Amino acid sequence: MRFLIVSGPTREPLDPVRYLSNYSTGVMGRCLAEAAKKRRHKVDWVSCPEDAETALDLLKELERRLPKNDVLIMSAAVCDARPVSVAAGKIKKEKLSSIHLVKNPDILATLAKRKKKGQIFIGFALESQNVVRNGLEKLQRKGLELIVVQEVKKNKTPFGDKKIDAWLVDACCATPLKKISKPRLAEILVRTAEAFFQG
Repeated sequence: MRFLIVSGPTREPLDPVRYLSNYSTGVMGRCLAEAAKKRRHKVDWVSCPEDAETALDLLKELERRLPKNDVLIMSAAVCDARPVSVAAGKIKKEKLSSIHLVKNPDILATLAKRKKKGQIFIGFALESQNVVRNGLEKLQRKGLELIVVQEVKKNKTPFGDKKIDAWLVDACCATPLKKISKPRLAEILVRTAEAFFQG
């Protein structure tokens, strides 16, 4: 099988010096790539922001790569919004009183329109409330076979190389995973993708 794995944070430039981003580290993507390779699959790994800086860059890159892959695992943390315009020069701090934003496209929902029969889509989500219910809604709206939902709060974040609490949500059930390591979660996701692919 061919796995398209997407990881890390996107960045949205404000000027040549500053950008909007998030706390994603890309650790989950590295674990996924290693797990897929260990199972002797071919891996096409897009690591943000190195391979695709902005959400629009990433969408364009994935539209190009998706057709030749069997499985898409979207563990990247994509910025939900971007500045309306990017300044050509550094903005003086005295003029940084407000930033006008515009929503970025929902990458998974957009790619779902191009999904071929038999392709498997796995996504990730962070929620602060109604974790499972919101995860199921995203599963359906984004055309996913499986979504990994993690709870995030001020003193509880899943970022970096540490064990996490998560839910695996598919169309029929939600499975809790407590204090699971990212390498172990990656192994579960790769094997689950294999089972989906085999029907």
